[in-house]
Amino acid sequence: MAWLSGGCLCGRVRYEADSYGAIVDYCHCDTCRRSTGGATVAWMQVRPDRFRVVSGEAATHASSPEMVRSFCGACGSQLFMTDAKGRSVGVTVGTLDDKTAVAPAAHGWDGDRPSWLCLADGLPRFSADPDYDN
Repeated sequence: MAWLSGGCLCGRVRYEADSYGAIVDYCHCDTCRRSTGGATVAWMQVRPDRFRVVSGEAATHASSPEMVRSFCGACGSQLFMTDAKGRSVGVTVGTLDDKTAVAPAAHGWDGDRPSWLCLADGLPRFSADPDYDN
């Protein structure tokens, strides 16, 4: 196990996630861009039993029938999201304390990526959901 810690900008909400076996990728979908305000977002997907909030309480927003996004109600940092089927918790990689702990291995929803965003990293690209997300 490789437990990582992270949290929001103001420090009110803190979490821990086990990165062992995690799926780490970029998402370029419209919803992720709008919810974070960034051109893309990197996610670390872990099993629900490998994630825990250790302090504070995250506010939630159902961004679609399938996803609930959790964020700090004080500073607004998006921290994680869960799927309706309870398969995984997606942790925003940018909120990890150790910025080098994990690295994306693919691009999801590359068909929604803004044309001006050029990430020439050679990683696999999926026009919508990556194969491993289904």
